[in-house]
Amino acid sequence: MSPLREDTIGPTRSLVPVAAALLAAVIGILCYYLGSDRLDFAAHFVAGLGGTMLLLSLLTIKRDEPLRGWPIVVVTAVACGIGVCCEALFFVEGGFDLVDVSNQSLGAVTAALIFAAWPVRGARSIVPWLLLALALLLGGAKLVSMF
Repeated sequence: MSPLREDTIGPTRSLVPVAAALLAAVIGILCYYLGSDRLDFAAHFVAGLGGTMLLLSLLTIKRDEPLRGWPIVVVTAVACGIGVCCEALFFVEGGFDLVDVSNQSLGAVTAALIFAAWPVRGARSIVPWLLLALALLLGGAKLVSMF
């Protein structure tokens, strides 16, 4: 790594993936809100984004090296599987909706792409990512009126 690159890694650099995830959430909500009459599409996208961010952050909290490659793919697949289970368990009254699962999976893949492009490493850098993940999960639950 060049000296210039080493100088750019720090607290400010750790906010890049957080800003990218927040931007993806805002753009996702706006696109779903403007392009659909169902706000639950946006809720599933945001929940998939936040849930995958949470899983990725839990895997990297004790690591000094960034998570790369196949582990990110596996975590994303697990997050999509959890989304399918949640759709089957929590939204029974409306029936299993494959579109909701697709929106959740799109959020999960978005989180994985952000994480792969700007890996988060170390406990100090992971805190803003983790806080945003929890906020997005709660926001997704609020958008589908779970509470």
